[in-house]
Amino acid sequence: MEIGRVLFLAGAFATHSFVGYALVAGLTDADPRIGLVFGLLPDADFLFPADWAWPFVHRGITHTPLFALAVVAGGYAVGRQRSTPIGRRVGLAVGLALGSHLAIDSLSPKGIDFLFPLRTSWSPGLPVHSPTATVVLWTASLALLVWDANEQRWM
Repeated sequence: MEIGRVLFLAGAFATHSFVGYALVAGLTDADPRIGLVFGLLPDADFLFPADWAWPFVHRGITHTPLFALAVVAGGYAVGRQRSTPIGRRVGLAVGLALGSHLAIDSLSPKGIDFLFPLRTSWSPGLPVHSPTATVVLWTASLALLVWDANEQRWM
């Protein structure tokens, strides 16, 4: 893989993880590491073997609202199994992180399949993984973290 592609993917992965982290840290009281992991989870499809067919391709099944709903329900169920009432917290955190990934990718030129298993991708075709958009996403995420830190200090 050429260096340009590696740098592009590294930037996209870091952005998805950081946006998920910031949303979970700033909007919930769940462990923000949930945002790091689940903000990147849809891109686990890069690990699928190249000879697999749709829907096991990049932007296939792991980039669908149905997948997100199943994972959020699983996170909620796992959270409820613990001795403390954290199911809703975990479900919300997982939903924010996964939702941020799908929202970002749904705006890109390739889009996502909103009505999976039907192939229905539509997108406005925005360059959401461009350097400018990446700076905007990171700036908004940092602003959320700073805002959250200031809110915590005054409480």
